[in-house]
Amino acid sequence: MKRITVLFLSIGFFCLVWWQGVSQAASDYPNRAISLIVPYPAGGVTDLGARAVAESLEKHLKQPVVVVNKTGGGTTIGGYAVASAKPDGYTLGFFPVAAAIPEAYAYFQEAPYSSKDLRRICSGVATAYTISVKEDAPWKTLKELIEYAKKNPGMKVGTGGKQTLQSMLMTSINKTEKAGFVTVPFAGDPQNLAALLGGHTQVGAFDFSVAKSLWDAKKIRVLATVTEKRAEFAPNIPTVVEIGYPILYVSVLGINAPKGVPDEVVQKIDALVARISKEPDFQTKIHNTALQINYQNAETYEKSLNTYRTNISNFFKEEGLVK
Repeated sequence: MKRITVLFLSIGFFCLVWWQGVSQAASDYPNRAISLIVPYPAGGVTDLGARAVAESLEKHLKQPVVVVNKTGGGTTIGGYAVASAKPDGYTLGFFPVAAAIPEAYAYFQEAPYSSKDLRRICSGVATAYTISVKEDAPWKTLKELIEYAKKNPGMKVGTGGKQTLQSMLMTSINKTEKAGFVTVPFAGDPQNLAALLGGHTQVGAFDFSVAKSLWDAKKIRVLATVTEKRAEFAPNIPTVVEIGYPILYVSVLGINAPKGVPDEVVQKIDALVARISKEPDFQTKIHNTALQINYQNAETYEKSLNTYRTNISNFFKEEGLVK
């Protein structure tokens, strides 16, 4: 009996010391550099958004926030690097939807983790995909383009592949309008844009960031943004939603942590992102990158991702891509 008592006392002492250590670590967080993992290469829109967030966080945290690009596996390598990291708040991920809920994309990528291995902190910004044509094209609106396509089936639309929001939208428009668009997958937005400019496709569905300079120079006409709300940096361009074509999800970029990260870490980072999202310098930097401010706290961000997972999974089932 005495040995059992000593054993329980020892376990209790160990747990107390461990809890005090975790509590102390969280209370003075951060006391060293934080890694913010991006599952895409440097220079892309996700990377640029992450660097804007990191720079603003550094000013308030008084510690370096270092963006680390871990590419490959359709975002799963970077995603797993966060999911498998020590949950101390010093390894975070700046994730697109595909990395945040990898199980929804199981047909396209095999992930060694799932969303259950992550804890949401908040969302920060969102990308703005476009439906674009060359400036000398005859179509002034998306409706005009669709009406033309219905009479001339086979128009080629460049996308990032079947797993992307743009492709899902064009597939839905084909079903609704019987437009006859043919989607052409490209490895990236620069290749997609080049194909449009070279006349290999008639329509390009790519991120606003790659087209903004050409749009400013009036060489590209953006017919609509694939967003729920109009982009702050392009308020005169309508969204596909207001034109009458719903989207399955918002292409939001959010901060994620390994499961088990202390509440204090989540609360601190969440509060700071909420704060910087209202700062004029940050807003200007984000808009210049052709991104949109899209702050959601941990709870709202989690609910959004749950809805997106259901929408995406149902879409892929209807397309016969998953059972």
